[in-house]
Amino acid sequence: MHHSTSIVSFLAAITPAFAAPSSLYPLYPRDAASTCDAYAPVVSGPYEVQNDAWGAIPGGSQCVQLGNAASGALSWSTTFNWGGSKDAIKAYPNAQAKTSTPCQPLNAYKTMQSSWSWSFDNENISGDVSYDAFLNPDCDGPGDKHVYEVMVWLAQLGGLNPIGFGTPVASSVPLAGSSWKLYKGKNDATQTTVFSFIADSTIKDFEGDLMEFFNYLTKEQNVDASLKVTSVQAGTEVSVGKGTFTTSKYSVSSS
Repeated sequence: MHHSTSIVSFLAAITPAFAAPSSLYPLYPRDAASTCDAYAPVVSGPYEVQNDAWGAIPGGSQCVQLGNAASGALSWSTTFNWGGSKDAIKAYPNAQAKTSTPCQPLNAYKTMQSSWSWSFDNENISGDVSYDAFLNPDCDGPGDKHVYEVMVWLAQLGGLNPIGFGTPVASSVPLAGSSWKLYKGKNDATQTTVFSFIADSTIKDFEGDLMEFFNYLTKEQNVDASLKVTSVQAGTEVSVGKGTFTTSKYSVSSS
């Protein structure tokens, strides 16, 4: 992430996102719920939707709402209004699966299939749409001192750039049916190494296996496959803009 320690600290305390292999995380929608609290989650079945307005500034606002979706998928949206610097992330409203089962090492997973359809009502913003994952030796991560953060950007909007932006460490990387650039950098606040896959063109309907990205990193970037996946989220980072981001369908399963 290109943001401060506060979001990383918050994510470190969240229950791991993926259970043991062969687990599935369906959503069975209940009555619509919402929150405008900076950190309070909206919970439905095994999913949490986090408002996560960790970088909120005076005069700005953001809320998240659950929607209705077919069994096995999550629907949610966030309405936001942020000003200030476009280089300062204000929030990362996101969805993640929850489980009480301890997290698993990368090499214990065969697949992490995910489907995600999303849209903005106004794309005149500065932000991204991304998956965000953290890797650590232990499930109870060392506070905000994660070993790796792995981001998969489906969209890059309004000139927002990832940590390590400049010359990519790899280009035209074929993964999950699309082409990606890979950037690598260090979060100076946490000393976490951040890998960011940036899609060559915006992907509004993603269908793919997230393990393709992790496997690429273990093979090509020497990431230790015994590291454990302590958190996986899917959301939007917003620095400047006003509008509504809607996820019409989101699901994830592992084996």
